[in-house]
Amino acid sequence: MDNEDTDDLDLGAAIQSARANQEDDEPKVDVVHRGGLEAKAVEYGEANDLPYVKLLKAAVALVKTGELSMEEYVEGVGKLDAIADNALKLYAIPAVKKDLPGKLTEHQNAIVGGLEAQIHKMKEGLGILLSYPETEAVGDLEVGLQMAVSAMNEIDRIQSAADAERDRIQDEEQEEKARRAQKAAQAEAEM
Repeated sequence: MDNEDTDDLDLGAAIQSARANQEDDEPKVDVVHRGGLEAKAVEYGEANDLPYVKLLKAAVALVKTGELSMEEYVEGVGKLDAIADNALKLYAIPAVKKDLPGKLTEHQNAIVGGLEAQIHKMKEGLGILLSYPETEAVGDLEVGLQMAVSAMNEIDRIQSAADAERDRIQDEEQEEKARRAQKAAQAEAEM
């Protein structure tokens, strides 16, 4: 089996693992959908906060007041942590680590590296938040929340830069196709 086949298997295994995690995610305590945390989350955070930021702020505020049980809190924060784990699994695939740096510009590599670093920072903040039921240190809630929210906002900013880069590349490709079509039409007209 050559290296490309191994990389394909690694990617396939990561995708299957992510799907399996979704399928295994049986509804237990519904802390996100209607009637759960989502309904209360609108009261927390700023109007322009990302949805997960609002949910995280609501979870921290509600667990402090006792309106959210420790079980609900751990399950909700744990789901966000699982999402971050699945995102990091993509960076662990050898094909991603090996192939992307050779195919991306320095700017694009900075975007990919920045995303990975911020996901790790978010996981660190979520880890602190998940330690709260054991430590019951309110300071952990504040530090973990600040770290996770900061990382999520930075991920959003980096994702916007990645989207702009993707749009720029697509525009360049469209312009190149149009130039080639124009040259082909000119060449045909000259015949």
